[in-house]
Amino acid sequence: MGSETRQCQNCRYYQRLKQCNSFKLWKRNCQCAGKGSENPVYQNTVAHQHGTGRCPNKFETSYAPERKEIVYCESCYNAEVV
Repeated sequence: MGSETRQCQNCRYYQRLKQCNSFKLWKRNCQCAGKGSENPVYQNTVAHQHGTGRCPNKFETSYAPERKEIVYCESCYNAEVV
């Protein structure tokens, strides 16, 4: 069965919990800055309703501010995905 070591039930449970988002909600601003994200990692594929400026939307999310993921508001996310 591979080189994985077997763990007890509690150890497996705590390993799964580490992969989940926290139970705390953080107040965040949308990281959409018009043509892309605040950091130059992602470039938007379509124009958003707020134009080329920074998105003004604020919301609560389970993604902490120090995490590396880019967090968009629902309208910016839907503009990119749909």
